[in-house]
Amino acid sequence: MAERKLSNWVAIAEIISAAAVVISLIYVGLEIRRTTLESDADIQAELLSYTHQRRNLVIESGDLASLLTKGYSDPGRLSPEEALRFQNYNDLLFVAWERAYMSNVAGVFSDELFNAWNGWFVSVADKNPKFVWPMVRDSQAWNPPFAAHVNQSLSYPESDSFPD
Repeated sequence: MAERKLSNWVAIAEIISAAAVVISLIYVGLEIRRTTLESDADIQAELLSYTHQRRNLVIESGDLASLLTKGYSDPGRLSPEEALRFQNYNDLLFVAWERAYMSNVAGVFSDELFNAWNGWFVSVADKNPKFVWPMVRDSQAWNPPFAAHVNQSLSYPESDSFPD
């Protein structure tokens, strides 16, 4: 009879330990989900910051709007100082895009959110004159898979030099 009581206690202990393992796994799963959502939110906040920065630069800098108009119509007319400002302004879009792309590749930015942002980046970049991406692409050492992604997204040749 004592042996039967002991086996009952063993069975109860096994059930309790199995329940504890299940509860632990549920907790780990919930924590992973929470961390993923936080990561998505952090990256989205960073991307929004880049986009707001571009807008604020145009709004707050009285001469930037005219500089951009001049640069988009004929970049050859820009002084070296203006060309540098024009370049850096245009770089902001692609810096944000690269951040989204690399975060997605690393698995810390969900496919669903990346695809939405990627569509937005493409829509903005498509509105630029055709020389902007090659100018930006050739000015920096972009991550090669990212550069290939943008080339494909914008239907540009895979080249590191300006098209003639």
